[in-house]
Amino acid sequence: MTTSLQKQPIKQSWPIEKIQEAARHFAGFIISDKLLLLENSPQAADPLCEQSAERKAELFKSLGVKTPMDLVRHMAEFEVNLFGAQASISGDDNKAVLFNEKPAAWLEAKKIANMSPEQEKEMQKHHEQWLKNLAEKLGFSVEVDMAADRNSETLTFSRK
Repeated sequence: MTTSLQKQPIKQSWPIEKIQEAARHFAGFIISDKLLLLENSPQAADPLCEQSAERKAELFKSLGVKTPMDLVRHMAEFEVNLFGAQASISGDDNKAVLFNEKPAAWLEAKKIANMSPEQEKEMQKHHEQWLKNLAEKLGFSVEVDMAADRNSETLTFSRK
């Protein structure tokens, strides 16, 4: 056993792959908690969804998001850097599209939470509502196109 009588500062040392693995694993636990909430107290899920979207919108505003293109760029960078997703973007300042070809956090969450098809549909509905809340808080609208297998999505944000 190793002991230390003096405080030893710990510095960031993990490679990006290990950070992304931990982030995906953590996302899986969050999804499990949301499933539990939706099954046991569905009326509490809507206000939490709205509050979460409001906090994320404030973060994006603080990062300088003013246009749909700004938004999809930040969302894609977050997904790719934190979770290891495969994403691309296109568009302009009035209408922009995020193609999340491999949403790594969602795929890991599905695996960890071991969701039934019905639970996946419910989580997708909840995710779409969160995106609508986020878009509204930023003055945009959003169209969500989820692949039939729910393993990729296309998000189109437009100015209202």
